[in-house]
Amino acid sequence: MISLRIFCTGLAAWISGASSLKAEPRSWTNASGKTLLAEFAGVSGEQVALVLPDGSRATVALGSLSLPDQEWVRRQQPVEMTRLPELKRMPDQVKEPLLYTTVRVLREEPGDCLYESAHFEFQTTAKLGVALMKDICRAFESTYELVRVMPWGIEPRPEAKRRRFRAELFESRDQYLATGAPTWSAGVYSMKDKVFRIPFQELGISERPGAGGAYYRKGEINNDTITHEITHQMMHEYVPYMPIWLAEGLAEYTSNIPYRGGTFAVVEDLSVFDARPARSPRRRGLLAMVSGRPQWIGVEKVWSLTRDITTFQPITHFTLPEDGQPPAAQPAPAPPADVRQIGDHYHSAHLLAAFFVRDRQGLPLRRYFEALQQEIPKWPPFWKALDDYSAALENLRPDYEAYDKAMKEFMKQPGVTLQADGQIAFPADLSLPKAPPEAPKVPLPPDRTDPQAVCMKHLHLLLDGRTLGQLAEEVERFRVKVGDVSGR
Repeated sequence: MISLRIFCTGLAAWISGASSLKAEPRSWTNASGKTLLAEFAGVSGEQVALVLPDGSRATVALGSLSLPDQEWVRRQQPVEMTRLPELKRMPDQVKEPLLYTTVRVLREEPGDCLYESAHFEFQTTAKLGVALMKDICRAFESTYELVRVMPWGIEPRPEAKRRRFRAELFESRDQYLATGAPTWSAGVYSMKDKVFRIPFQELGISERPGAGGAYYRKGEINNDTITHEITHQMMHEYVPYMPIWLAEGLAEYTSNIPYRGGTFAVVEDLSVFDARPARSPRRRGLLAMVSGRPQWIGVEKVWSLTRDITTFQPITHFTLPEDGQPPAAQPAPAPPADVRQIGDHYHSAHLLAAFFVRDRQGLPLRRYFEALQQEIPKWPPFWKALDDYSAALENLRPDYEAYDKAMKEFMKQPGVTLQADGQIAFPADLSLPKAPPEAPKVPLPPDRTDPQAVCMKHLHLLLDGRTLGQLAEEVERFRVKVGDVSGR
């Protein structure tokens, strides 16, 4: 990991996330007489945390400050300094380590082949040549390394009970679609199965097998869809808690970083938006199905893409139960947009995500992922409790059905009436049917957070004090800077 050290008027500091504490800026002086304007953000031992005017964090040794400043700090009410994680700088380029590219053949049988590299296992429906498999492995492993070293604080790890990430490669598109993949997709990462799936035709390899019945490379491997979907796979823990525009936008961001021979040129990450050079736009994956250049839809509309990238699906809020009753059924989803609109959504999500990657040295995005790291562990116990609740209700179903049937028969008895206040009046010689066991209480979600809207819970960290309107103005300036002409 690489840390970025900055020197502000002689004070050495480590950049970190901004403090949630609010304080008035004051002038700080070090032992050499140099001054710095910053907010006090707490103290831990002999380290003082400061918030600089640009929102970044610095820590300085208490003993390096002037005696009046040291005395001022000691007079403050004890404030524990928040954790200062290491901030990785944005890399100029990313290349997979050579040891990652070693490919092992585990099985090569008709219709069922299995290969593995350092972090992935590949199941294919046909044999792949050695050189081709090595190039595919390089595309996968370099994407793993790209996500790992980006300054988002993500440490990719395989899904539970797996030693490696899993990918399935299909000889025909029909085989791919038979898995339930969207018809318009070039590849897909299944959150349910925790598997990345892609048809051969999207990899840029031969249309037919060659010598020995193995497919071979036809030009450079198409890494676009690979990088997009593997980014989802590397971030699988975070995706359920993110708005879909950010999850898809970051995947589009990584897949559009120029890739040459196993190396991502991160320093050229924004070049894809520049429509000024006389070059043809790329036509791979989803965009191969879109006629014309995708259009920018605006910050407000992108912000509304919370759960489904294919439609402007609004959040339907989960009603937190107070009376032990289960939540009401959710309405049917809105109809999907057409392919052209989907292309607009992906392009717009990509542009806004790229803005946040570069916004304020990436600090708001880093803080956002740190918040998700705190959010993720809260939810598995709730989902387990919800499963247990559903199972308990299912076990009680026969008792409730029997009680409902008995009550219907009871209401038919002479002299039994339902009164206006909901009470049942009945003769003294009759007895109400025995009530079934009490239903369990509906478990409450963590922090009473709406499960349907948890993807919006931490977006204020990206706004970083801005309104959505102010953000829109900044993004428009960003579009001008990078040369994006869509939507104009």
